[in-house]
Amino acid sequence: MVNCPQCGVANTDDVDRCSGCSSDFTNLRPTLVRSSISDPTEHGGTAAPVSTSGRARRRSNSSFEDGQDLSPRYRILRRLGEGGMGEVYLAHDRELDREVALKVIRTDLAEHPQILERFKREIQLSSKVTHKNVLRVYDMGDADGVKFLTMQFVEGQDLATMMRSQGRLAVPQIVDIFRQICEGLVAAHEQGVIHRDLKPQNIMIDKAGKISVTDFGLAKSFEQASLTDAGKIIGTPHYMSPEQVKGIPVDQRSDIFSLGIILYEMLTGTMPFTGGSTYEIMISRVNRPPRPASEINPDIPAYLLRILQRCLESNVNLRYGTVAEIVRDINEQTFHSTLGYEVRRRSRVVRWVGGLLIALAVIGSLTYGWKRLRESASQASDAAHKPVSVLIADLENKTGDAVFDGTLEPVLTLALEGAPFINAYSRSQAHKTATQIQAGATALDERMARLVASRDGVNIVIGGSVARDGDKYQLALRAVDAITGKEIGTTEVTASSKEKMLATVSRAAADLRNALGDTTPMSAQLAAAETFTAGSLESAHEYAVGQDLFFAGKFEDASKRYESAVRLDPNLGRAYAGLGAAYNNMGRKSDAEKYYKQAMAHIDRMTEREKYRTRGTYYLVTHNTPRAIEELSQLVKQYPSDMAGLNNLALAYFYQRDMPRALEASQKPIELYPKNAVARNNAALFAMYAGEFDQAIKQAEMVLQLNPNYVSTYVAIALSQLAKGNVDAANATYQRLKAQSPRGESIASFGAADVAQYEGRNADATKILREGIDADRAGKREDAANRKVAALAEITSDAKSADVAATAAPRDEHVLFTAARALIAAGKTDRALAIGSQLETQIEPELQHYGKLIEGEVLLQKGNAREALNRFEDAKRLADSWLAHFDRGRAYLALNAFTEANADFENCLNRPGEASAVFLDDVPTYHVFPAVHYYLGRAREGLGSAGAADSYKQFLAIKQKGDGDPLVADARRRLGAAK
Repeated sequence: MVNCPQCGVANTDDVDRCSGCSSDFTNLRPTLVRSSISDPTEHGGTAAPVSTSGRARRRSNSSFEDGQDLSPRYRILRRLGEGGMGEVYLAHDRELDREVALKVIRTDLAEHPQILERFKREIQLSSKVTHKNVLRVYDMGDADGVKFLTMQFVEGQDLATMMRSQGRLAVPQIVDIFRQICEGLVAAHEQGVIHRDLKPQNIMIDKAGKISVTDFGLAKSFEQASLTDAGKIIGTPHYMSPEQVKGIPVDQRSDIFSLGIILYEMLTGTMPFTGGSTYEIMISRVNRPPRPASEINPDIPAYLLRILQRCLESNVNLRYGTVAEIVRDINEQTFHSTLGYEVRRRSRVVRWVGGLLIALAVIGSLTYGWKRLRESASQASDAAHKPVSVLIADLENKTGDAVFDGTLEPVLTLALEGAPFINAYSRSQAHKTATQIQAGATALDERMARLVASRDGVNIVIGGSVARDGDKYQLALRAVDAITGKEIGTTEVTASSKEKMLATVSRAAADLRNALGDTTPMSAQLAAAETFTAGSLESAHEYAVGQDLFFAGKFEDASKRYESAVRLDPNLGRAYAGLGAAYNNMGRKSDAEKYYKQAMAHIDRMTEREKYRTRGTYYLVTHNTPRAIEELSQLVKQYPSDMAGLNNLALAYFYQRDMPRALEASQKPIELYPKNAVARNNAALFAMYAGEFDQAIKQAEMVLQLNPNYVSTYVAIALSQLAKGNVDAANATYQRLKAQSPRGESIASFGAADVAQYEGRNADATKILREGIDADRAGKREDAANRKVAALAEITSDAKSADVAATAAPRDEHVLFTAARALIAAGKTDRALAIGSQLETQIEPELQHYGKLIEGEVLLQKGNAREALNRFEDAKRLADSWLAHFDRGRAYLALNAFTEANADFENCLNRPGEASAVFLDDVPTYHVFPAVHYYLGRAREGLGSAGAADSYKQFLAIKQKGDGDPLVADARRRLGAAK
């Protein structure tokens, strides 16, 4: 037996390659070149049996002398070494007068058509990728029965050799190498080619430090079926992705996981996933995270740790979507300023959906190991508990003290949700459903709770009572199957005083969690519960009522209860978080941010689950979207059915302007709880932003059946109607919204003004906005008033009002950007640039992006279109927004770059949902959309396209009721000239 010097796995001494990491035992010395072909026999291919003297026989079949002609075209210069498939030579290509690496295919391999087909396929795939960081394979030849490949010659060494000789590399060197690897893969992925066997041995480094990615022998095209049967191991065990281990189809994200392993190895000098045998190495990546790299090397920059973490996400959906995103984060060091990194070590339960019903196969010596892998995976699957939904019925209050009415139920909810697999169903929603089942029902006792649970698909109902016995208080609980009523578990606990009842709930919840399958020790459960059991019973009661109101969509009423809770207990962190969420949903962003900051100051008094929720929503409110996705992804990873996490993760994707992914993510909460108004409202809004207007209207109407006072639902309907061209219906919807509440009236006035601007009725819009400003100020809705002031200033080019609005709302990008545009129109470019600079100095890329747009619009107005274009390009790199494309299109138009302008305006035309509220705050802005038709007409006119007339006609049809828009006059002139 021989131990591999790379990974330590023991191998028989008659093999050429390590069974653990596929290191080439015959080529461990520094090499000058490696080809781009792996030995197919190590990855599921077949070859003829080889005798113990096989190596000598193989060499004799393919050995050539220096200066020997292999064919009239190729002259052998010198031997470079030996790989798994045969001898490697430096040769001179007489026909093209260049040096090439020539790799001879072993005779025993060349006899197999399947292997030759693989080589041919690699040449085909390699020829599709032309990039300086991808090694080129030129041709496959045959000289007197000797088959060989020719490829680009690289004088240097592979990355594995460099790491063995140098040890842990310096961070700047690592970043340079990693960036080049990524750039080569970007080129491959853009051509639809997945590598599938990335490892240091397949990465060449020449003397100048240039990287070449090699060995596309296992690569496949996205459009092409693999030549390898489904279920076989494809890749090298140490560098495989979890998808490869499971034998399921892979895409470019599989390469990203392998990239993460390579980065981890460069940063730490060790492998993230190890084991004493192949199957242990393979399964390690699916049942545990690697040791944090920062524990091994504390000098790793925070942004690089964050990139590493995202590459190594076992859940493919949490990984980077493309390698281009990695390159962006490396070049901009995005996470350096916006994310930071907090190293965590937590126990994670492997969750394999469907019990790993995956057919996996392996050949040769891996058969026994693969059987063990399947057995281990099955055991891991058994350890993962299926999600359990519980509905907590109203506890019967036998104490005669009203403070217990509805107070202990949310505390019990928090305690139960400490188990990752338990998710509590909304009690507010359950009460609504109860009134639908039985008119006038006011109580959610155990009987009614079972009816609700049966209807809405909840598994378990928990009921019970709280009673008083002298100075003592008793809490009795029982969990039953919602359908059958079969008792699952009971508990009865006693508190020595009223003040100790909150802690008593924690002990009762621990009993029920164990009955439901939680194996967390009682001591650990109670220790976690200490973060929320402190505080007064009265404050807990106010918080509980606030939660019910919040989930009913009554945010103003909820905020009052949360405020009462913090007056009673100033350290109640979750109540501050509730205030932040309520004010954010009411559009009062400055108040929301203030209260979230107070929540963060009291985060030590929250459960682990609450901490994730609070941090995630805090990052959403403060525009730190990547960090929000990080927190919320961890939340739903540990608590898969957490409604707050699922809803807010969809929202985070929305803030990243990944509308299809946001819409997709919004479906999961609906699947779990079809009658949850918050989840369905989010789905309606995301459908609107994704341009699925019919779906948005359908979802929103269902929300109004659940809660007719849900303000933002009316906005989704009205904007979708307007986008479909139904102006009258949109106005009617805003009238319905106006009658719902003062807040509804405020948003409805903004919506009505938006419709007026959309049609070009600026005088009407001005009147509506002025009335709305007065109403908002009377109702002390300053955020809403400031936005209307800025909108009015943009219509009237009122620099003074714009400056007032910008000064009053220094953190509201909606106000600042709109005010800056008004200032530009009024000729006050210095003040506009000051606002742009104010935004650019913020930490959030979203805000920086608006600053770049303002700077570009100033330059464009001054006639410097080329510099303006650079600013718009900078803005787009920060956020791929609708506004960035619109502004960039105008810059291209000014430069007579009509093809580029046409592309940008068509992009805007194809993203109408994003135009409905360009600041991603649900405040109507669809009036910006008609101008796209005008500018698209200009671009098409410049291209000489007959479609220009159609664009002008569409623009004028929308603006037929207009009152003086200069673009209307120009469109009419151009349309007339075309005739």
